[in-house]
Amino acid sequence: MSSSGSSTGDGGANGVCLPASGDPVEGAADGSAGVPLLDLTVLHELEEELGGTGVARSFARDYVSIWDKRIGYLTRSVGDNDPELAMDAVLSVKNSAFMVGGSRLACLAVELERLIRSGDLSAVRRLLPIVTKTGEDTVSALKVGYLRPEQ
Repeated sequence: MSSSGSSTGDGGANGVCLPASGDPVEGAADGSAGVPLLDLTVLHELEEELGGTGVARSFARDYVSIWDKRIGYLTRSVGDNDPELAMDAVLSVKNSAFMVGGSRLACLAVELERLIRSGDLSAVRRLLPIVTKTGEDTVSALKVGYLRPEQ
């Protein structure tokens, strides 16, 4: 399964997920980073690998149903100034986003991971509204573009 834009071992992906300037807010807020909101080829490849749509659709439905819990966990852990819990939460957001094809959200999560590793929770706080909105947009795109009843 492809996951273009995946992070390197140190969590950095500047130039892949974010603009070369390294300004995550500017690049992420207007989509200028050129990273698609949703890459359905990820789910289609999963369908092919598993010989059907059932597991991929189930995963996408589960992703949609627990998005609010994931972002809530991240928001609370950052609000509580708990870098260990914040790291756990952001890894959950990142990995699940990559697996469902949420490329833009995954790239934002890569940046959050980098910021948490560097101890900059104030920068994470500033990015949370963008991450939340991107996650909501990803959920909507999955509902409309992949989980439509007629498919």
